[in-house]
Amino acid sequence: MRKILLTTTALVALGGISAASADVNISGNIEQRYDQWSDDDAAGSGLNNSAMSRDMQLWVKSSATLDNGMTVGANIRMREATAGGDRNYVSLGGDFGSFVFGTTWAPVYSMSVGQNWMEDVASGEYTGGSDIDTTSTVTADDGATRGRLIADTYQTTSAKGQKLVYTTPSINGLKLAISYADAGKTSKGDHTSLGATYEVDAMGGAIKVMYATETADHADAASATADEKVFQYGAQYSADFGRIWALAMGSETETNAGSKTSDVTGNQIGVAYNMSDAATLVYYHTTSEENAAASDNTNDEFSSNAVGVNYNVGGGFSVGLLHTLFDYTDATNSSATAGQGSNDGSATRVQLRVDF
Repeated sequence: MRKILLTTTALVALGGISAASADVNISGNIEQRYDQWSDDDAAGSGLNNSAMSRDMQLWVKSSATLDNGMTVGANIRMREATAGGDRNYVSLGGDFGSFVFGTTWAPVYSMSVGQNWMEDVASGEYTGGSDIDTTSTVTADDGATRGRLIADTYQTTSAKGQKLVYTTPSINGLKLAISYADAGKTSKGDHTSLGATYEVDAMGGAIKVMYATETADHADAASATADEKVFQYGAQYSADFGRIWALAMGSETETNAGSKTSDVTGNQIGVAYNMSDAATLVYYHTTSEENAAASDNTNDEFSSNAVGVNYNVGGGFSVGLLHTLFDYTDATNSSATAGQGSNDGSATRVQLRVDF
């Protein structure tokens, strides 16, 4: 990756700390994609079922080492179609660990070993692009999943909202993290995330186990907004061949009166195999189901199988191909005319990417 290095002067007025020189690093990537999908959703009859999509990320990162040994930095990610930038935060690190304050991910997502975070091929998981039944009183549709069940390993209640994150230093392979995001003046649903990872060398590679959770607790008996909770726990083994992983995940919503309106659990297992220095082959299997008796979607199920390959041509240019077969069973709505019935299908993504 070609990087542009600039040098600026950082004047720090913290007791006894002299001025420091900060390195500024500019990097990023551009992705261009062609997406195509098919399914048996009657509500989607006549739609194009193909689209071109794109993504652009530009990172500006600065870092400096202070006279007392601490490191400070500012990081900005600008992303296409994201107003006001995408992520920006300041960091402070040392023997005590690190603090990050700004718009970034919570530990429940950043510690994941799932495909969406690790992005072994074609920028994570993809299950189609339908946008049907947006006026349904049951749910908005997202092709394969209808927005009800877990179709990928993206799990968070706060997304990239502004938050404070503390991560401990590695203690014999163990790292702990906690984050807090204030919901703002219009909500009491502040977000708290806790996470832990443990990594150890084994069999010529590394074994990593993780657990993380995030909650949005409205703490108000009069609030009509349900409390939310998501969690993940899993393990991976990585070595020269690539990596294998297994992940369990879930999401819950519960009214302040104590009624659980959703309890979705899921799993993912997968392997990313380095066929050569340039080519990676990926396969993963994802399942989920709705368990809450009070839910409108009780016993709904989703499963998918995905296979993909990523080839690094050179000079930062790579080509990715991902194909997913999915099966969604709607146990409570047999009719597809309103975009609610069961749905089987496939989705394919071809991606060209340049890193710089």
